[in-house]
Formats: sequence, structure tokens, C-alpha cells
Amino acid sequence: MICFYYPMGNSLSRVPDINHEDAKKFSHFPAKKIHEWSVSFREHFPRGYITVSELELIFKRLFPFGSPKNFSIRLFETINISQSNQVDFNEFLIAFSILLKGSDFEKLRWMFRFYDEDNDGIIDKKKMITIAQSIFDMTSNTLDVRIKADKVVDELFCTLDNKSGFLTFEDFKELSRKKPAAFKSLIMFMD
Repeated sequence: MICFYYPMGNSLSRVPDINHEDAKKFSHFPAKKIHEWSVSFREHFPRGYITVSELELIFKRLFPFGSPKNFSIRLFETINISQSNQVDFNEFLIAFSILLKGSDFEKLRWMFRFYDEDNDGIIDKKKMITIAQSIFDMTSNTLDVRIKADKVVDELFCTLDNKSGFLTFEDFKELSRKKPAAFKSLIMFMD
């Protein structure tokens, strides 16, 4: 277990421990990498957590001509499993472990959670358009890509036989198989 201290006012305050044993349980990365990243995380975020505004700044640097605000908020909400309004290293590690090294099923499950804004187990068309638009708003000017979120989402929803106007996780999986190109444009994290 690693413990960090950082200055706060006139005294040192203890940053919550990073338990590498717990982190390893939820990670696809070796312990040495986890340790290196935890040190780097502490260097960049000495309070031991990242806020939504800090996450937005990261994406603003990556996509300087886009508008990352709405995307950053949604990504933060998805990563912030504890719902504490602060993403700690373990939450950060879990999310990126899944997105970078997880199985296709784990990635799809995570992306479903990303689009399932109210955690009700379904994604309605309006929800999906709004969140997809946040991705396009952030990336399109920087990457010079002009994609209309509503057209991509319409194409995906028209693919389903049930025409229900919403997606369950099973529908989401089916769309990833039936319409990989359209689906991939909505899932910027998947390779």
C-alpha cells in the first residue's frame, strides 16, 4: 500500500492510500505499470483525485478546436463509480483498463453504461443522439470530420427489427456486429 502526503494550508494532509492489491483486481495491467501510473497520477493531481473541470481541460488540450464540456461531464459521470464528484486513481485505472485492455464484451458493457445516462438499462434514441453529439462536438473541428449524430443514430436504430425506439444491452451488442462502421463512429474508445 502506498500513502502520499501533500501540502494543504500550513500543514501536510494525508492523501488516501492507493492499494495496489485492490487495483490489480480490476486491472489488465501489471503491478509495475500500475505503480508507475499511480505516481504519475499523483504528480499531475496532487490532491489524489481529478475533477470534471480538470478532465475537460485534458480533452481541451487533445481537441483544441472542439467543445469537450458535455463529453467530459458524461465521461466523468461514467468513470466516477463512487459518485463522489472526484475520480480517484482506482476509478481512473478501472475505466482505462477496460477501455484499453478489456475484452470486447467488457468494452461494450462499459460503452453501454456511457450511453445509459440514467442507468435504467436502456438507451433511448434521444439520449444516444445527445451523447453522440457531445463526442462529435469535441472531435469534429479538430479532426475535420463532419458527422451528424442524428443520422448515425437513425441508421443504427433502423437496423433493429424491434423498432422500439430504445436499445437494451443485447440490442447494443447486435448493432456492434451488424453496423460496425456506424457503431464505431459513436464509440470513440474502441479500437
